Amino acid sequence: MKSFQAIAGALVALFIVLSGAAVQAEERINRFVSTVEVAESGLLTVTETISVRAEGNQIKRGIYRDIPLRAEGADGRTYRVGFKLLSVLQDGSSASYFVRDSSDGVRIYIGDENVFLQPGNYTYTIEYETDRQIRFFNNHDEVYWNATGNEWNFPIDEALARVVLPEGVRAQDWTAYTGSFGSTAQNYEARLAENGREVIFTTTSPLSAYQGLTVVVSMPKGTITPPSDAAKFGYFLQDNRSELIGGAGVLLVLVYYLAAWLYVGRDPAKGVIYPRFNPPAGVSPALSRYVTTRGFSDGGWIALAAASLNLAVKKQMRLDEKDGDVVLALESEHASARRDLPKGEAAIVNFLEGRGSSLQIYKGNGSSIKTLGTKFRSAIEGESRNVFFKNNRAFLIPGALLSIVAIVLLFALGQMPPDQQEFAMVFMFMSIFAAAVSVNIGKAIFRISNMQIRMALIFALFVVAMVTVGLFAGNITGGITTLPILPVVAASLLALNVLFFFLLGAPTALGRQVLDEVEGLKLYLSVAEKERLNMAEAPDMSTTHFEELLPYAVALGVEKPWSRAFEGWLATAAGAAAAASYHPYWYSGRRFEPSRVSDTLGRTASSMAQSFQSSLPVPKSSSSGFSSSGGSSGGGG
Repeated sequence: MKSFQAIAGALVALFIVLSGAAVQAEERINRFVSTVEVAESGLLTVTETISVRAEGNQIKRGIYRDIPLRAEGADGRTYRVGFKLLSVLQDGSSASYFVRDSSDGVRIYIGDENVFLQPGNYTYTIEYETDRQIRFFNNHDEVYWNATGNEWNFPIDEALARVVLPEGVRAQDWTAYTGSFGSTAQNYEARLAENGREVIFTTTSPLSAYQGLTVVVSMPKGTITPPSDAAKFGYFLQDNRSELIGGAGVLLVLVYYLAAWLYVGRDPAKGVIYPRFNPPAGVSPALSRYVTTRGFSDGGWIALAAASLNLAVKKQMRLDEKDGDVVLALESEHASARRDLPKGEAAIVNFLEGRGSSLQIYKGNGSSIKTLGTKFRSAIEGESRNVFFKNNRAFLIPGALLSIVAIVLLFALGQMPPDQQEFAMVFMFMSIFAAAVSVNIGKAIFRISNMQIRMALIFALFVVAMVTVGLFAGNITGGITTLPILPVVAASLLALNVLFFFLLGAPTALGRQVLDEVEGLKLYLSVAEKERLNMAEAPDMSTTHFEELLPYAVALGVEKPWSRAFEGWLATAAGAAAAASYHPYWYSGRRFEPSRVSDTLGRTASSMAQSFQSSLPVPKSSSSGFSSSGGSSGGGG
């Protein structure tokens, strides 16, 4: 019996030893001691002594300590507190360490990356200073301090926090909170020392992973010297320097561009618009299209169709129909008159003469049509560049340089954390891509003559851009409520440069005059026949008058009302016989119906541009189109 009892006792003892060894082998924080010394200036000197058990699982080379440096002011805005690391020790000796900034604070890595710890107990001591941690109230000053932090993924067997007040100051009141973030549990004991100058808090039960100890100590009002007005102003500059630098950069670029716009970008005053019955002197149909759209918004195909039609009306060309396609064929009888042709029309004639044959507009001739379009556009742009309007692109260079300087200063002086810098770089590249897309969209928008429609489209584009920015930022930041200032400033600067890319362009005095005259011609071409009859000095409708102005109607997009007016005149004033016998000498097609001029001739002329474009060769798929209020555990500083 005694032998059995002895064996049982030995087994129990062995179990206790093994259990103790298993507990001992678990990685944990054995003891966490935080001493917070409060100076009259409000500076806190914090010494943390952290004793851990390492087993080579998560604690291999050492530990790291996250110290949040974001605090919330009375106005609800967050600000970054000061931090200065004084010393890092391991078992009483200097330790290897490095510090990495983040958007919320700093992480201190302690240990040598080339040295693995042997299983055992280690003690790390971290000493640092931090300011702007004191809270000022009407009847007291307060230290509200998260002593351990709540991000440890190890249990803490015991936590102790000592708050040492300035010499001669006695604590008025104190409390503490334990548990997970937001917990109001109070599993602690507190006692005074040093005649009430020191308050010592000790947990009464172990803390689990992600639990911590937060302490609060109040002092008599006036214990801590509040920051002076100069210091507050300095804090304001420090807390908002990224916003101030970025805002100043955006404002400076905006002021420059506004001054440049006032100097070169304002359009000359618009003249009085009244119906004009003849084209502006020296302005061909193709050129009228180029001037009114400030370039070739559609690739120049409408202008090319108008120029071809004008050549046909001048008896320099015939428009024949073959298998449903339009064929451009030169007339040889009037070759002597070709020396006085406008540049664009001369380019068409030269191309067909060099080809030595007519040109059928269909996909089989796609390469030839593409070449014709290139020669035609070059001829128009060559004679018109800086004549009717100037883009003033040279004034964009200083604005772009100022934008780059603002971004560089923001990077250098804004002290953006590395994690936000990565996001900012992705966002900036995305903004550059968006700017390139916006330029192409904006070119089309700014060629719209109707100001109300133009502004509505610009506003819609702005709303879409802002929504896209918000969605992209929310996805890329994972829910960060405040956008980093750098990408916001970068997007604003890009938006300004893109906006004034268009606004700085302006018509010349000659361009403004031609625009007014072309608008007057368009007004005449687009009104109904009965309204035209009421216009003083309006010429009588005739076949010659209709055909001379038809190319301009095609160029200005009003060929349908102009054709309907001519059709109405044929049916009434000219008589049924004239209407039935009308057929343009320059057009040959089976689908032409004299009684339906607006549906056949008008449609044929306007669809010629679509035929040009649809006949172009398809781009290769391998080619790119372009060759990102109460206290709780975890509260306080």
